Amino acid sequence: MWLWQNYLKYRVALRKQAKAQEALDKEFPPDEPEELTNSWMSDYVKREDDLLHWKWLIHTEYLRNKADVLGAQMPDITEPGMYGRVEWDDDPKQPYYLTEKGIRAARDAIRAEESHRRQAVGYWFGMVMASIAAVTGLISAFKG
Repeated sequence: MWLWQNYLKYRVALRKQAKAQEALDKEFPPDEPEELTNSWMSDYVKREDDLLHWKWLIHTEYLRNKADVLGAQMPDITEPGMYGRVEWDDDPKQPYYLTEKGIRAARDAIRAEESHRRQAVGYWFGMVMASIAAVTGLISAFKG
């Protein structure tokens, strides 16, 4: 998948998650202590956790696709602290998502690969411009 397509898919998914979060925030429970003890509050917290997992899964998919396109190394699932897992009750597939530490590691790897690619392009751009300048200088010397 191309980077811009991946980015558009990422932004659309984040917007859907943000709308769901806004809808949930409108249902925020009252500050009454007796209201906080009922099961409504536990349902609210569970839905809020589900939205947070959804957001992490969106970030993970985006970074995984970007790393695949660039050929960057994603953190290993077996590394401690890099991944979390959605509970079986919430999603029977139990997908892995990157934690904050994992997101930082993935972004660092992607940034390093992008930097490496920019440096290679910069080198060849400089070589081409120097060749053009040399040819232009030779042409002007032989004409004059």
